[in-house]
Amino acid sequence: MIIQNRPMRRLGTLVAAIVTLTGVPLLAIAPSARAQILFEESGTLQPMTDDYTFEGTAGQQVTIAMQSEEFDTLLVLLGPDGQEVASNDDYGRSLNSTIVISLPANGTYTASARSFAGQGGNYTITVRPSTPYDLAYAKGQEAMRSGDSAGAIAAYTEAIEADPDQPTAYLDRADMYWSQTDTDAVVADYQRAIAIYERSGNMDMVQLLQEQLSYIQNPPTEESMPF
Repeated sequence: MIIQNRPMRRLGTLVAAIVTLTGVPLLAIAPSARAQILFEESGTLQPMTDDYTFEGTAGQQVTIAMQSEEFDTLLVLLGPDGQEVASNDDYGRSLNSTIVISLPANGTYTASARSFAGQGGNYTITVRPSTPYDLAYAKGQEAMRSGDSAGAIAAYTEAIEADPDQPTAYLDRADMYWSQTDTDAVVADYQRAIAIYERSGNMDMVQLLQEQLSYIQNPPTEESMPF
């Protein structure tokens, strides 16, 4: 299921607005002036969210991805019982969100597209079967979060073998090599990622990574510091 470039909707929202001619708080307005109120209503503002449902089976491996260039996304997956089974804010070195999961039960699932900071904008949400790359990369992310750098390196290597044209896996593996002070491996993975971005024409990322690589290869010394 793919839903593209849809503005966020406010579900179950009743907007409250009070307009006066004087700008004085409502409780301070005299009874004679209350007759001049143009509109008065009360309600509750709910978080901005769009919900999408899909059918799933127990053990099915799916990847749910939400992307936007306009706001920081937040993705929540609700199970057939309405309970949250997974969520994600940032994924893959970006502010976009991805959930890679083996579904726990048969039934109707709800992918809830949200905004982390509350602002809205255009986005795309996709639900699809997980690829070998998805599964390996997600395993690397989990190992990284748990502090298992060796496990993360192994998982990112598996992801790279599944799809060698994904620069993010090289950069995340480089981070793990950096934690092990393996500078040569860090440099090699940065160079591979730079080459991929060059082929895709993303020169902004090329410049950024080249600057980072220069720092890695030539870290400042005490003598070179201005203070």
